[in-house]
Amino acid sequence: MKRLKAAAAKAAARAASAKDKVRSAKAELKQARKLLKAEKKAAKQARRKVEAAAAAAAPVRPKPPALVQPSVRKRAPAKSVRSAPRRTPKPRAAKSPATMRTAAQVAKTVIERLHRPPPLAPGPIITADTVPPANADPPKA
Repeated sequence: MKRLKAAAAKAAARAASAKDKVRSAKAELKQARKLLKAEKKAAKQARRKVEAAAAAAAPVRPKPPALVQPSVRKRAPAKSVRSAPRRTPKPRAAKSPATMRTAAQVAKTVIERLHRPPPLAPGPIITADTVPPANADPPKA
């Protein structure tokens, strides 16, 4: 009976430890998401500043008026196959929210993967002789 109580206490301690690990993994994931969002926002702001500076640095010159040539008739360019109107692409089907995983599910699978033992290396490959010796008995059906 004492062994069962000790085993139960150990199991409870392991469960509590696992819960703490899940909580800490969730907290790390949340922090990583915050950092990612902050980096994306900073990159977007920097890109806007660069684009604004480039637009301010490049002066816009008005185009000179086109020169009028004497009436020389130009031939219309031949229509190419590429200029044919393109078909409109089919709209993509929206992903159902059921296929999206929550952060808790992602964290759980990551933790499970970390706790799994590493895969074993494949053993040596032993090949059997495919040609039987001449004095061997024929295979039985």
